[in-house]
Amino acid sequence: MHERHRIVLTRRFVLLGFAALSMPVSTSRDAAAHSRVLDATPSDGAVVARPPDRVLVRFTSAIDRRSMKISLIGPTDSSSLVIEGSGGPPITELAIPVPDQGAGSYLVRWDIVSADGERIRGRLRFLVRR
Repeated sequence: MHERHRIVLTRRFVLLGFAALSMPVSTSRDAAAHSRVLDATPSDGAVVARPPDRVLVRFTSAIDRRSMKISLIGPTDSSSLVIEGSGGPPITELAIPVPDQGAGSYLVRWDIVSADGERIRGRLRFLVRR
């Protein structure tokens, strides 16, 4: 009876193994499909001598221009909507103009949707010291 029990258990484990192997598996390629920030200039937390003409934010995959909402708050605490959704093909880089508001803290915020439909919210802060 032990031998028959052992054969039944072995068959169950083999069947479970095949079932596990046949299940869909999320691969690293699937995970990489979602867009995230690759790099930014200036980088988050940077200290610069003067305000840059623009902030560049690069993403790992395409984002939908139509869904973009980007704002900048400068040291004068005035918030201005710099970019709002526009037509055109998906892009992988944002170029955000920075008005010179003098020395102090600048905050850039974005709320965008990647080409695959994932909502991405982020922010970048840098400091201007003259």
